[in-house]
Amino acid sequence: DDDIDGNMRRLFTIDPTINGRGPVIFAWQKDGIFLAVAGINRRVHIVDRQGKEKHQFLLPSTGPAVGLDWDCTGEVLAVMQMNSSVISLWNINTKKLENLDTSMKDLSFMKWSRTGPQLAVGTAKGGLLIYNRKTLKKNVIAGKHQRRILCGTWNSQNKLALGSEDRTLTISDAEGDTLDQAHVKNEPSLIQFSDMKADERAKSKENTVSVNLGGKTLLLYNTADQENPIELAFQSRYGNIVSYKWFGDGYILIGFSSGFVVVISTHLKEIGQEVNSLRFHRDSLTDVTYCPALQKGASIGDNYVKVFDMSELAKMSEQRSEKFELENEFGALTRVEWTDDGQILTVSSKNGYLYAFLTKIPVLNAAHSNHVAFLISLRELCVKDVVQDEDVARITIDIEPSLVALGPNTVAVGMNNTVWYYKYPDSSAKQMTQKQYLNTVTAVNLSSDYAAVLQEGHLTLHHLDATDTTVDVHAVTAGEEAASKQREFPDKDNSPITCVGMTEDFLIFGTEEGAICFFSLADLCYVNEYRFDSGIRMIYPNPLGTRLVLIDSNNAAHLYSPINDQAIPVEGFSTSTEKVMWDIHDWGVFVGADLQHFTTYVYAPNHRQGPKAAAILQRPLLDDNQAAEPLPASQREKQSTPTEVYYTDRPFGFQPILVSNGAVSCQMQNGSLATVSLQTHQHISQFLRLNSEQSLRAFYNNLALHHFEECWKGSCQLNLTECWQALGDHALSNLDIELAIRVFRHVQQPAMVMALEKIAHLSEKNLLLGHVCMLFKAFSEAQSYFMRSSVPTLALDMRRDLMHWDQALKLAETLAPDQIPVISREYAQQLEFKGDYGLALEMFSKGLLEEPEELSGTETAEETLSYNKIRQHNKICNSGMARMTIRMGNVQRGFQIVSESGDKELCQECAPIFEEMNLYNDAASLYERAGLFDKAATIYIVEAKNLQQAARVLPQVTSPKILGLFAKAKEKEGHYRDAKDAYERAGDLDSVVRLNVEFLDNFAEAHLIVRKTRSSEAAALVAKHCKKSGDYRTAIEFLLLAKKTHEAFEIAQQHHEMLTYAEALGSQGSYEDFLAIAHYYQSKGENALAGDYYAKCMRYEDALKLYLQCGESQINKAIDVVGKARNDKLTHGLIDFLMGESDGIPKDPNFIFRLYMALGSYEKAAKTAVVIAKQEQEQGNYRAAHKILFDTHKDLEAHKIRIPSDLKRNLMLLHSYIIVKTLVKSMNDHETSARMLVRVAKNIAKFPKHVVPILTSTVIECQRVDFNASAFEYASVLVRPEHRSKINEKYKKKVETIVRKKTDEELKDPEEHSSPCPFCSAACPDTQLDCASCKNMIPFCIATGKHMVTSDWTFCPSCRFPALYSAFVQLVREEKMCPMCEQEIAVEAVTKVQNPDPRAYLSEGISSPLGPPPPPPTGDPAEKVAQ
Repeated sequence: DDDIDGNMRRLFTIDPTINGRGPVIFAWQKDGIFLAVAGINRRVHIVDRQGKEKHQFLLPSTGPAVGLDWDCTGEVLAVMQMNSSVISLWNINTKKLENLDTSMKDLSFMKWSRTGPQLAVGTAKGGLLIYNRKTLKKNVIAGKHQRRILCGTWNSQNKLALGSEDRTLTISDAEGDTLDQAHVKNEPSLIQFSDMKADERAKSKENTVSVNLGGKTLLLYNTADQENPIELAFQSRYGNIVSYKWFGDGYILIGFSSGFVVVISTHLKEIGQEVNSLRFHRDSLTDVTYCPALQKGASIGDNYVKVFDMSELAKMSEQRSEKFELENEFGALTRVEWTDDGQILTVSSKNGYLYAFLTKIPVLNAAHSNHVAFLISLRELCVKDVVQDEDVARITIDIEPSLVALGPNTVAVGMNNTVWYYKYPDSSAKQMTQKQYLNTVTAVNLSSDYAAVLQEGHLTLHHLDATDTTVDVHAVTAGEEAASKQREFPDKDNSPITCVGMTEDFLIFGTEEGAICFFSLADLCYVNEYRFDSGIRMIYPNPLGTRLVLIDSNNAAHLYSPINDQAIPVEGFSTSTEKVMWDIHDWGVFVGADLQHFTTYVYAPNHRQGPKAAAILQRPLLDDNQAAEPLPASQREKQSTPTEVYYTDRPFGFQPILVSNGAVSCQMQNGSLATVSLQTHQHISQFLRLNSEQSLRAFYNNLALHHFEECWKGSCQLNLTECWQALGDHALSNLDIELAIRVFRHVQQPAMVMALEKIAHLSEKNLLLGHVCMLFKAFSEAQSYFMRSSVPTLALDMRRDLMHWDQALKLAETLAPDQIPVISREYAQQLEFKGDYGLALEMFSKGLLEEPEELSGTETAEETLSYNKIRQHNKICNSGMARMTIRMGNVQRGFQIVSESGDKELCQECAPIFEEMNLYNDAASLYERAGLFDKAATIYIVEAKNLQQAARVLPQVTSPKILGLFAKAKEKEGHYRDAKDAYERAGDLDSVVRLNVEFLDNFAEAHLIVRKTRSSEAAALVAKHCKKSGDYRTAIEFLLLAKKTHEAFEIAQQHHEMLTYAEALGSQGSYEDFLAIAHYYQSKGENALAGDYYAKCMRYEDALKLYLQCGESQINKAIDVVGKARNDKLTHGLIDFLMGESDGIPKDPNFIFRLYMALGSYEKAAKTAVVIAKQEQEQGNYRAAHKILFDTHKDLEAHKIRIPSDLKRNLMLLHSYIIVKTLVKSMNDHETSARMLVRVAKNIAKFPKHVVPILTSTVIECQRVDFNASAFEYASVLVRPEHRSKINEKYKKKVETIVRKKTDEELKDPEEHSSPCPFCSAACPDTQLDCASCKNMIPFCIATGKHMVTSDWTFCPSCRFPALYSAFVQLVREEKMCPMCEQEIAVEAVTKVQNPDPRAYLSEGISSPLGPPPPPPTGDPAEKVAQ
């Protein structure tokens, strides 16, 4: 039991004690069952394949055996002895030895025919004897050759080739008659028949004779081409040819004496070229052989055996070979030969040894669940758990079985008509029972309790009884007990049973007539029978018996389910499949095995196309960087579907047994197990450890296997658009709606999610399948499912929605006849769109319903609705019929129908048809009837040229384009006034101007229109006419509107109309335009106007120069120019002029103020304004001074400049004086008036021009409101000598009286009312503007002069100065204007401010937004003004 690399082991050895020490010869029976061995001891031993001797016999002569050969039947062994004329014939059946006397001496050759009963015997003198074992006739041919016959062989045509020392070859028939003869150069040996390799091979006739010529060359002699023999020579280093074998398609394996093994091809194009050559032996080689069953070669020499793989000749190498060394005592090895089945390699030696090596164990195996039983030797069986990878039991058997079966706890082995049963996993694994059957057993199936034995079309089912002894089952006595334990099939008809399968619950078998029967093992009765169209060849049930794959007599496969009694074809099934295996861990997967491939199939019971079993197809991979933009496969055009089956290569010699999670457990030729991983299962559960390409392949493998949860994980990892699409597609195809919703929700496809959620609740499979097929656009399938559902009208609804009208009409005839009119109408509309007017007319007619009776007013709402629907339906059909009548050419009739209908919609629909047919007047008439007056007018004008009809329609037309068309047509006819009116309605005023000027002489209207529209084209037309008529002023105006500035300037210059030109140009002129005007006026000495236009073109220095030349009249313009220029030089020049330094005459200080304002020097402007206001105030111009201070205040405020406190106080003081009159007359508030006068009187020095009138008013108002102290105080001032004479006589006596009548009592004014300070809320007298608590200057009310309070706050809407809301509203009602800005104010515009922020009115220092003003010249003008 020695192993060679685990693949080859020594089976047995026959040593010299049996053979004698000397050369050993051997011959295997044709079927490889018995081996004949003979040595030098004259004994022939017959041994079996285990080396056990079955028989021996002694040879009659004294010489050793030199030849052994079995006849073609394997019954008779012929033995040739040295120096004997007798051939011994031993019969294996009778065990008798017979002697064939040849009557010839020195026998040198013996060979049985390969196909007939002839035995050829040659002699040393060239004689030949042909012995026919069947007729017992001996045919002696003397002189066949002149010398010793060295070699010979028979071919398949029963021809005999012989080689002789006389260097000739002869080919003879079965009677020994010579058919051909050839001479050769050297002594022939090792003669063989075969066929040379050819491009086109006919049926092999073995016409080529090959022969070794003296060990130097190899001759190929073709009997069909005798004139062109081929002689092959080899390299001298190879040595002599010692052996060769033909194999394959015309290849020859040659062994050379120096140890080389060479493979050559006999193809004519390859002759002379070696396919491969290797030196397998160092010193010598004595023989080679080849085994077709193993595709291996073997050589012997140097005391070892070399076995090498020849499945791929180009890859023959030392690494692909095995070596078995023998001890030197075994002697030189002489011959090596394989049995025909390749299981045993036999080697003989010169020292009496014979070795048998087991090179191929019979591939016998069986599987049950995760256990497999297989031969590990010729008579040893192993049961192994392939999932746990551990042996369960080893069983030694007494035979070489021809079949093996495995059950849950039983192993069966069989040979011929006998089956041995063994119990496992008992440690002893002893034989349970042995049973013999009537016929040869071809298959055994086992359950826990039963065995089913198939014997040549007959099936026996019996109980497994460990107590039974060897029994012929057909000899069991009939009875209830026997009947309960044994059943014979077929028991219904005589149809032979071809195949059988068994599960724990069922016996399943198929027959030649196509029946598949399910027989319950529990009840011992039939539970199901299915009749197939053709005979059943093989069945492969799943472990539960709920599904089985059957292969019929046509080698087509179907998957049958006894649950619904349905058989479906297996798509992509290979007709050469020899075995099918269900995956024990994946219920829907099964694998088919042919000689070259494994093919994975998947069963999908819920597929949208119905239950489906198909081979997995190979899909190309995507790019790794494809982005994830998921679009469901059910809403896109399908990409081309892969059609190539995804095969897994089946290694040579691997016999599949079982499939577990995509791993196929196989038995190899050496008997051991190996696992082949299916390509379809690569990486299916290893996503996290894979690269992107492997992950993608794993995803598609899981998808094909319907492992959708694994696909979800893979899609999340890969995040490829195509993966999400494929997963959603497959989930939907297999009705996994929940997963499909998850996928489409993940890829943000709300439409699909909503569609699927609507059908997810459906429990009826046909309804669900119909909706899913619709999503896949498989509408025929959807219709089929809907028709089989509980709601068949869904098929009709689908066809209508798809506008498959023919199908919809057919369905409506059976499902909903009342829908035929509606469908006919819809179909007609579609036909009209396609242009099939004839059929459309027919469908519209077919769609008409019987017109209902008029409503009486007593109908229900439902009846009324039905009535309206029928009327609307018939209206559509009648309209369609009218359109189709016109389309079909019956124009007059069609026009009449449409006109009489009075239906505007129908008129609108039919009008374009007449228009297409160039019947423009009819088309326009229908448009007019439809109320489409614009369209009607267009056709009348453009196409029909019927202006009369157009004029009739024109009042209803509003389109400017159509009115313009009519106007052009009228103008073309010379009707200018009508054209003008149409142009006006169209808004084409340029054309109106053109007609007024060119044809109607209505120039005034033309001028008005152009001034309004400012159209360049019309202006140019009018200007041309004005210029022609000498109206240059107007011409200049319109030339400028026409953008012809240069021409307008020339006319203005030539005709002294520059002022007109300048006024018309306005501010729209360019630099060049203004500069030209400035030059013109300067040349005319009009400096002011020239300065204006120099300023417009920003030539400020020239402008200032000209303004100053004009004196004080243009100083304001000069100030504006300097303000815009912001140029120090110009600023200094103007200041010098204003201060009189250039002419010695100082100018009005107001100019200095305006200059500072223009320059943005607001603080200096404010200072100057205060000075100017003071001067005005001293002159008694109080309102002028007030306005100066107010304007300055607003300017500073607008530019966010801090307002000087003296400006604010002076403005407050002036305003207090100004509002006195308003307080008295409009508001009748003498007290507040008195307090304002007291405020002014306290600052009377600032009012020197009116001291006496102001104090007089103060005294009078104070005395009126009992302000006695104040009245006395200011009366005392008035009676002073410098003022007394100036008192108005009207009040003089009263003033004097106030002074004279003063008593000793202390005079007091009434205590003034207090209100909270808006800043700190401290009490403060109403007219006091400085808070004694927070020291803030409080804003004053412009209506009363009092300080502001937050609870009664408002603003003047115009100047935004604060005021007390109640007082300001009263004042506005009376005066209608603001006392501060003197602007008219509406009472409604005054709003009360809630929660005002008084701190916003505290003046903060804010820089000027224009930046700092230019530094004033030395000697500030403001200081000079103050001086």
